[in-house]
Amino acid sequence: MSSGRPRRPTARYRSLAPRRPPRRVGAGEPGLPAAGRRPSPGSRAAAGRSVRGGVAHPLSEEGELRDPTAPAEPSPAPLELYAWEQSLDTTSLEELESVHRSADRDWLDALFRASPALGEVARLATCHRVELFLVSSSEPAAQRFAHKLPGRPAAWKARTGRDAIRHLFRVASGHGSLADGEKEIRLQVRSAGGASLCRLPRPVLREIFGAAADAADSVAPEVAPERSIAAVAASELLRLLPGPRRRVLVIGAGIVGRQVVEALAGRVEVTMAYRSRPPDPGFLRATHSRAVPIAALPKELRRADGVVTAAKSGDRCLGPEDLVSDRDLVLVDLGVPRNVDPSVRRSPRVRLIDLEALHESVRAPLATREDPALARLTEECGDRWEARALQPWIDTVRRQAESVRRSEIAVAREFLGRLTPDQEQALDRLTRRLVSRLLLASTERLRTLPPGAEGDRFRQFALELLRVRNGAPDPLPGRG
Repeated sequence: MSSGRPRRPTARYRSLAPRRPPRRVGAGEPGLPAAGRRPSPGSRAAAGRSVRGGVAHPLSEEGELRDPTAPAEPSPAPLELYAWEQSLDTTSLEELESVHRSADRDWLDALFRASPALGEVARLATCHRVELFLVSSSEPAAQRFAHKLPGRPAAWKARTGRDAIRHLFRVASGHGSLADGEKEIRLQVRSAGGASLCRLPRPVLREIFGAAADAADSVAPEVAPERSIAAVAASELLRLLPGPRRRVLVIGAGIVGRQVVEALAGRVEVTMAYRSRPPDPGFLRATHSRAVPIAALPKELRRADGVVTAAKSGDRCLGPEDLVSDRDLVLVDLGVPRNVDPSVRRSPRVRLIDLEALHESVRAPLATREDPALARLTEECGDRWEARALQPWIDTVRRQAESVRRSEIAVAREFLGRLTPDQEQALDRLTRRLVSRLLLASTERLRTLPPGAEGDRFRQFALELLRVRNGAPDPLPGRG
């Protein structure tokens, strides 16, 4: 594999040669500098070692001298999964609205950038919940993250590990939503996982969130239209509106707004108010509704018996000054942050139903249901997570092996001589493949060890067996 005249073996390879006693490094051996002689830069770079006081010392990848008596790399800490929930089950709508505004994407991005110990974070925000997920191997970093959560600490419900995974799978399946089993939450879960911030070698939360959404699709691929927050709002509005010819104004032409129109179609006269883009004409024909720009809102409010707000602007679009005082009006606000100023309740002829009121009205039917298929998929994801949580241990073993591989190649260059680019590539591929094959069984065994103190004890023992110590390897048995 070399071009030109091959060089004589170095001290490290000479330990494999029979009938030659080992000699002290630096005693005039070809390929290594003698004791007290300053090694050339090329020799130091090639051998990967520095001679000081007649003893070879390893060099770091940056070329700095490493102390062979320095303590070994500390034991790795496994990854841990943390989750915090704030929802209408844990707090009021007013507090939830405040958290929606303060714990936004920019807040999370800044916190993640300022905390290098955070491995991955994700934010799930829906109309009645804000949930934050964190993966980290540092418990102090997780505690600091928890202390920076906005709002009252008691309003946040904390979970870890499998408990957090079980909760996410239930959320993705719509259990615990205003409409039990709703489908829209799956899209929100999948989107939240895809938008996670990660500095791990391989994202964890993206896989868990994706698995939760996939499980929901697998268990209930088809969901009845009445299982949606829009259907719950439409049902409550129809219950509160008397009379045969009722006019309803829907503010917002997004997904929820269109679902409200579909739920009301054929029962009342519906008008949609859009902000930028009008609804599709085919949709309007199918639902027997009409659309007006948001500028026509004052006129439409004067003729409406009921209003449903489903705008995502984040601003209040209706206040007391916008409403007429000479007729009864039912308002259903589906926005978080709220679209309707709560002070409209001061008017005796206005009835406001917000998400908190809707949540109270459907709280009883939200009984816990255990789907066997969902439970199985949840536990399978939990098993995969626990295997991934041990990745720092696997990374430590591979780092040690990679350090040895590079060191041995550096020393071997004195013996191999000059290599062509193709030979360099072949050498690199061969040594990488050997290391990978040698580590395969041991790393898989590390993954199968149970989490916790007992498993960590065996993993630490395995690391000690695999740990590479500085200095030249011992001679093979039977060699002099």
